[in-house]
Amino acid sequence: MDIAVRDLKKTFGASPALHGVDLEIRSGELIGLLGPSGSGKTTLLRAIAGLETPTSGQILFAGQDASRTSVQERRVGFVFQNYALFRHMSVAENIAYGLHVRPRATRPSSDQIARRVTELLELVQLTGLDARFPGQLSGGQRQRVALARALAVEPRVLLLDEPFGALDARVRKDLRLWLRDLHKRTGHTTIFVTHDQDEALEMSDRVAILNRGALEQIGAPDEIYDSPATPFVFQFIGDSNRLPVEMSNGRARLGAAVLGRVAHGLEGAAELFFRPEDVVRDEAAGLLGGEVVAVRRQGARRRANVRLDQTGAMIEVDLPHGAPVQVAQRIGLWLERVGLFAQGRRVSLLDEARRAA
Repeated sequence: MDIAVRDLKKTFGASPALHGVDLEIRSGELIGLLGPSGSGKTTLLRAIAGLETPTSGQILFAGQDASRTSVQERRVGFVFQNYALFRHMSVAENIAYGLHVRPRATRPSSDQIARRVTELLELVQLTGLDARFPGQLSGGQRQRVALARALAVEPRVLLLDEPFGALDARVRKDLRLWLRDLHKRTGHTTIFVTHDQDEALEMSDRVAILNRGALEQIGAPDEIYDSPATPFVFQFIGDSNRLPVEMSNGRARLGAAVLGRVAHGLEGAAELFFRPEDVVRDEAAGLLGGEVVAVRRQGARRRANVRLDQTGAMIEVDLPHGAPVQVAQRIGLWLERVGLFAQGRRVSLLDEARRAA
């Protein structure tokens, strides 16, 4: 089922939480809502679920206005970070709960409920654990029970609020792959909130980046990482370097270094962003030069802090295997991919300075 969010605003007292959010979610899509604390991602999810009433704007389910309908009428399955399981109920009873409390006219028979529970236990790979209680399960197992309970009512859309936030790193990684596979098998339109960038980029068909209640960018993971639309997205997603740049006489300059041409009429201060992996060492004739101040290990990578000759600014550079550098060593650098922004808008470099072939 497709979902459309139109100019959605939500204010708590004098504090605005959402500022006119517009978002189109395609049927069967897995969307990640990503942003820092206070960005509005959970408020947006709860508004879609019907747990928050928007101050203004619309939420459309399959083209029908659902903005003032109840949670039950929207038929959403909601999974919370803390599982929200009933501790006094068994796994089977937790999964069946939403079916048992339906109005008598729409409530399945006891046999139908039992069959549905059995199917869901198999789907979430918990067959044989139906009689256990939540306290007898691991965190990953409890989250699977919570997902099975949400799926039991045959929701039109599945909503997950930080579903793996309470789990350790190893379990989180395993459940990411499991949930992605589950989504492929069930085909539910799914929206999940996370603060984990790797989680959002790995799992999502598209990622929506929120900041201070506004939608900064939405796109496929590759688009979000490789082509950030705003300075905020460039700094928020992955690691990045930020340097002040001056545009004058049709050129973008970093100190004495010319980065490339810009459109005629673009003058004044700008900001240059680039990632540590997009800096290439070149001893012969680098665009930039600098002194290595520190070298450290980051997982599979080695990363250097380099103080630039041009401005004195410090940048981070990833080092390739087999090309060690020492502290106090001088190196030359080229920038392979950059983002140039003026007044918050991306500026195209018409011909970037590049290494000779």
